[in-house]
Amino acid sequence: MNWLFLMGAFMLAQGVHMERRHQVFISSTFSDLVDERREIIQAVLELDCFPAGMELFPATNDGAWDLIKRVIDDSDYYCLVIGGRYGSLDLDGIGYTEKEYDYAVSVKKPVMAFMHSKPNEIAAGKTELSADGRQRLEAFRQKVESAHHCKYWVAAEDLGAKVSRGLIALKKAHPSEGWVPGAFAADDASRIERANLRARVAELEVQLVQASLQAATAGHSDLASGKERFDCGIFFGTRLVKEVKWWDVAVSWDQILSYVGPILTPECTEEEFVDRLQLCLIHAAGEQLADGDEPKFSDAVMRIVDIDQVKVQLRALGYMIPGVKRRAVSDKKVYWKLSKLGEDHLLSVQAIRSSVEQVVTKELAQAASISGG
Repeated sequence: MNWLFLMGAFMLAQGVHMERRHQVFISSTFSDLVDERREIIQAVLELDCFPAGMELFPATNDGAWDLIKRVIDDSDYYCLVIGGRYGSLDLDGIGYTEKEYDYAVSVKKPVMAFMHSKPNEIAAGKTELSADGRQRLEAFRQKVESAHHCKYWVAAEDLGAKVSRGLIALKKAHPSEGWVPGAFAADDASRIERANLRARVAELEVQLVQASLQAATAGHSDLASGKERFDCGIFFGTRLVKEVKWWDVAVSWDQILSYVGPILTPECTEEEFVDRLQLCLIHAAGEQLADGDEPKFSDAVMRIVDIDQVKVQLRALGYMIPGVKRRAVSDKKVYWKLSKLGEDHLLSVQAIRSSVEQVVTKELAQAASISGG
């Protein structure tokens, strides 16, 4: 199983936290609430949310209404602020702020509403001068108050703090999927599927390399292999005598594979491969190492040319391939892996077989079972 899949499954099982951010649509008249909107935007940003509103587009342009609706649709929460003005009207005679509010309600966006607590004390330059405008504003206030639990404010600073507390409460009462970083944009099923696909790609890459090796070695029947011997050397720095003692050793290719094959199966580093290869030569030296002071395994050193020859031969035979697992960029080590061809040959060489007596006993038992049936 691919390690990426395991890691992804572990993350899902542990409920890895993915930071989500929410978008808040701020709806209000503009010119009379510049300071208030600035405080609201600051409060929204401090809560790691995205503010959206009429600053992005001209609210009096009827061609922009479709865009406004899409932004509301994409928002997680809707924030309504009512001051002393009703605002500009669309072609149907409805204020754009009220139109935005009606649409947000119709698409069931969580709403938080904030109204000026003392509309009669608002400066004349920030209020409706016409009787029709004041009537529309009052009717709008009553509609919102009857539908929502409203918060009331007087100063811009006061409004910013109340919006902050209100947004925290709204997020708890109405959790939303929000926006996530691109690396986590896919859902859990998609991430698992991608991990499985990566595992399959890695598997196919290994199969392709192995097929190429088998094709390349098919025409090389003259390569030394099996029980044919390979002459190499190993030397030790002895513990009691400060000298280097050299042994010439001959080992078969099957012997070499039986030593290095098991560690190559899950992939190993170049250093681990060389250690196993040297152990093979130490054991093959046999009685030569029994005379006098037996050297330590840690003192053993193979000739580099012999190590390189073994690697070349195992690759030429199609038994060994470069490692294919994904690793950190900082990992500069060389990795090797047993190929499918190498694994099959290792099993044929190293698997324990029944003795002649056991084989005969099995055959007799089978024959007796058949005759008895």
